Amino acid sequence: MTEINWTFTQNNSDIILSDGLFKIKTRPYQSFAEIEHKGFGNYLISQNETNFYIGEGKEIGKRLMQQFKPTTSTFYKNLLKLQKIDKTIENIPIDSFKVQAISTNIGRKEIEEFGISNIPTILNRFQIGKRKHFKVADHGSLWDNVQKGKDDILLQAEKEVLKGKFKLWFDCNVENVAGLYIVKKLDKLIYIGESSDICDRFNTHSKRTYFSALRRHIGTEILNLELHERNGKKKYFEVIEDKKVTEFLKSCNASFYPTHFGRYELEEFLIKKYRPLLNRKDNKGT
Repeated sequence: MTEINWTFTQNNSDIILSDGLFKIKTRPYQSFAEIEHKGFGNYLISQNETNFYIGEGKEIGKRLMQQFKPTTSTFYKNLLKLQKIDKTIENIPIDSFKVQAISTNIGRKEIEEFGISNIPTILNRFQIGKRKHFKVADHGSLWDNVQKGKDDILLQAEKEVLKGKFKLWFDCNVENVAGLYIVKKLDKLIYIGESSDICDRFNTHSKRTYFSALRRHIGTEILNLELHERNGKKKYFEVIEDKKVTEFLKSCNASFYPTHFGRYELEEFLIKKYRPLLNRKDNKGT
């Protein structure tokens, strides 16, 4: 029997995701009210067997409650926008949609991206083209075995990621791939992040602060700067202040780690365990 470990999940992510997506698509169709899943999971929203939207959630019951309320629903708002562009799309009552859902211990973001590329769906507007086309098929108990092995997989991933080579921030050569990144200052871990494109995220963090949580936290938590308001949100620094943030970032070391499966869960696991100074999300200890 093949050993399910971190290396296996990275080398065989498409096969694992193919099996996971097969599990979703073969689940019975249910109304929102019938969904009993709690905790982490993925869901597929359809109408008359037409696939409209695939998503993920840390608390899937609450997420679906949002999705089936017109004022907070991402997929339904996207449908209304599409109807304005394409007059041939009929009005569909939100309560006529059905859901297929599974619990997901690890790989929930990749399942979403894989589904967008390989079902495909009508209403997903982001993460398009993040995964290669791959046949959705039944691979027996592969998905279930990976889910059962989550804790061991993440412990193995921790060792691999933390032994990676760290370089000064602006010396890093970053690929256009999904992955995780870790930032250190004087050998102290200060920030952990993930992205579907770590090169794009590297470029965002390297420039102006408006779109960068890392830069905002460096400015407010370390340099004692105050964020300025734009469009009703306090998200940017003045030019001279931004230069100070960039100078600080120059002195930081970072490691960027391509990740084909489980980046959300690995980020959450590492933040909870190491509690980096500049992380807010999931930084509540274990």
